[in-house]
Amino acid sequence: TYDQRTCASIDRTLAKMASKLGDEIKDNALSGLSEQYDLAGFSPGWIQDLVTGCLSQTLSAKTYVGCKFVIGGGKKARGKYDPDMLKHFTEALRGGGFEDDRGASACKECMGTYKYQHDTDQDLKYLHVFPKVDLSAAAAEAAGADTGGAGGDAGPNSPEYQCVACTLEEFQDLVAMNTPSFSQKRALLKRMKVMQSALEMLESMLCDQQTLTEQEQEMYDSMVDVNAKIEHLNKELEKMVAKGRLTKGEQKQMVDDLAKKLEEMDVAIATADAEGKAKKRDALEAAKKKAEEKVAHISEFKPIVYTMANEKELNDLRKELAALEKIENKGGLLKGDDLAKLAKKPNIEKRIADLEGEDKGWFEDECRDVLFTPAAAKPAAAKKKPPAAAGGGNGWLVKAAKGGARPSGTGGGKAKGPVNPFALLGDD
Repeated sequence: TYDQRTCASIDRTLAKMASKLGDEIKDNALSGLSEQYDLAGFSPGWIQDLVTGCLSQTLSAKTYVGCKFVIGGGKKARGKYDPDMLKHFTEALRGGGFEDDRGASACKECMGTYKYQHDTDQDLKYLHVFPKVDLSAAAAEAAGADTGGAGGDAGPNSPEYQCVACTLEEFQDLVAMNTPSFSQKRALLKRMKVMQSALEMLESMLCDQQTLTEQEQEMYDSMVDVNAKIEHLNKELEKMVAKGRLTKGEQKQMVDDLAKKLEEMDVAIATADAEGKAKKRDALEAAKKKAEEKVAHISEFKPIVYTMANEKELNDLRKELAALEKIENKGGLLKGDDLAKLAKKPNIEKRIADLEGEDKGWFEDECRDVLFTPAAAKPAAAKKKPPAAAGGGNGWLVKAAKGGARPSGTGGGKAKGPVNPFALLGDD
């Protein structure tokens, strides 16, 4: 009948939606993204397909990820979801080898777990799923990066691959020269942890007497003191936090991250309390107190401000370029003087591009939003030109927080290593 054909068509359409959702989850995992997904309209069959075709598989991922599924809500949202969605979903997950863990998060230890959450503020119900992931794909991509470093020296493009392949002493110099800010060090740490996970996986394969591919063997042989390097980075980050070496954006990011951890701790404390686990509860309370103290400590310091050593010239050039664009866009016939001025435009644009790309540290573009204030891009009033920064630090100038020390790799003094960081890796 017509109704049967219509229902069949709807079923096929929704089944395709379920398949597309699985593809989206896989793509996000590969990019290292933990996202929220709405399961409104999903039937038990589609849930099972989603688990079988995606969540129960080991996903290639850049880092450990979590999937936050909206599975129900209050009166306004109730009709959109199967009332037994939680039951169907958890049964499918358990059938796929998942376990319930109320304290789960996106980390190695929690792969293959899930947890339920009822957000009373938004009146929505969530199921957080933490699939099993394989981090070797992202690490292999780094290992197979094209060569060609700065100054013509051959070397992998990936900073993290350079860092795992050099000695600990060389690594310390690379960090000082190329990651002067907290955000840049943090970005490197995240990538180093991916490499660490890849190393652990390769070691596990060798212990199981599995044969590595040529690329895997090359990657395994090249890794040096990875754990010690990660420990060094963590210590450097802790030093910067202790001394207040954070920008306003970095402070906000840190406080937001700690706020999320505090929320998770509250849930874990309540769970431990309900289960009568006094020792676990006490340990969580102590950890929560430390996190709260850290938030207070971060907020005490006046944020530091990073600017570029060539900022004044850039602002002047941008102002000049804006004036030329105004002439260019005013319409009508242009006078000889205007044409002469516009002839300078290509050179000005090239100079701006050169200055903006000059002496960039690692991950500067990625961290720009938390490193530099929007005002830094605006034309500044003429004032005495600050002295150029010597040594490492990528030409940055720092307005230090009161009582704080200069961040590693910035400011005056003799450089710790060669100007070209790739030279530290040698010719091998």
